[in-house]
Amino acid sequence: MNEFYLITRWIITALELFIVLFLLYCFKLHRFDLFFGGKKTLKKQSDHELHSCFLSSLATIVFYFSSGSLAHYILSLPFEPVQMRQVYYFALVCTGASFIVVLYLLHAIRGCSFSASTRVVTYIAFVLMLMNFAQLTLRGYFNNDLLFDIYGPIIVLGNVCIFLTLAKYPFYRLMESRLTKGAV
Repeated sequence: MNEFYLITRWIITALELFIVLFLLYCFKLHRFDLFFGGKKTLKKQSDHELHSCFLSSLATIVFYFSSGSLAHYILSLPFEPVQMRQVYYFALVCTGASFIVVLYLLHAIRGCSFSASTRVVTYIAFVLMLMNFAQLTLRGYFNNDLLFDIYGPIIVLGNVCIFLTLAKYPFYRLMESRLTKGAV
């Protein structure tokens, strides 16, 4: 099982790097229009999709790193095991809910519609939040390890699916630009 986690860690790291490069490339092209542009920058559906994917990628990267840091910090606190589980899973449920709310608010403030990939990311984040809530209830309050064996693989696969979904848009944009230039 450790090999599975090691391989998925490398996959997630590669996808994170690809998404960060996409964010930097989009920021270079559009400057602050991706953050602060008004409705005037959202003229076509492709503009909505670009902004939605940019906001989703940015929020995912920020929340992925912040929740990972928060989880490591919580695990280093001197709690009893049951208290540790309660605080740990509660923090993960809260960061999952915060991620969904922030994603919605970023789209509402920006005035762009949700792209298909953003919807998929939101649905997966909701499922992961429910999985953390189930662990909070079962392991934190009832001291039951019913989902313990499947919890880790589901969370890891959910994170891989989120990053694959986010990487799909920049990959298609890259291939589209290469096809129009005749490089492929």
